[in-house]
Amino acid sequence: MRDSRIFVCAVALGIALTATARADSPWTYVGVQALALTGVHQDAAGSQRGVAGGGFIELSIGGRRLRLHVEGVPVVSAPQRASTFYGQATPAVGIVDGAVRIALDPASRLFFGLGADVINQHTPLPNLDQVVASRLAGVRYELGYRAPLGGPRFIEAQIGAAPALYGRDIYTYSIPAPAVDEDERASEIDYSLAFGIHHERSELLLGLRAINFAAHFTATGAPADRNAGFGLLAEWRALLTR
Repeated sequence: MRDSRIFVCAVALGIALTATARADSPWTYVGVQALALTGVHQDAAGSQRGVAGGGFIELSIGGRRLRLHVEGVPVVSAPQRASTFYGQATPAVGIVDGAVRIALDPASRLFFGLGADVINQHTPLPNLDQVVASRLAGVRYELGYRAPLGGPRFIEAQIGAAPALYGRDIYTYSIPAPAVDEDERASEIDYSLAFGIHHERSELLLGLRAINFAAHFTATGAPADRNAGFGLLAEWRALLTR
């Protein structure tokens, strides 16, 4: 897709750590994750590098063996640095992903998740008298590990991937011209690693999150765009019920 997207995304990679305390939180919780990312966007007009902030709202429901995890952000606009080719593009992007997570070991430290990713975007491109809109969706896979470090401390590592996201770019114009539709296929993978502290009915996590997204047009195989970002995450969880 020939536009700037913001993906502040992620979710699931496993690491192995030894400990003696409880590894997996059995709580139902709601959380807010804030992100500060640096990254690059590449498309037909070239490459743009920059820094962006964003975040996710999270919900996790279930027990130690089986859980539903959902995170997302509503469609929000984020002005980009003006380019010679596009002008002052202002992408509006919304992301939601969710998965049913199943514990793979008796201690419920390691989990596998299966779910879906959905990405919506709407981007005016003033220099082209054009607006590009799309929705991509596909199956999401997750793998994660949570282990205690002693006392209230713990560590979480996760990786999530959607190897085949399908959708359509719809190009509409502010000048007399017919709309153009182009089918698109994309893939996305994201990682996170965070250190956390459990305190009474809340948890605080600090760590890193990264994402790599690439898309191409299915009719021609030509690259559409690529987005890669890496940065800091801070997350607060309100623990509701066991």
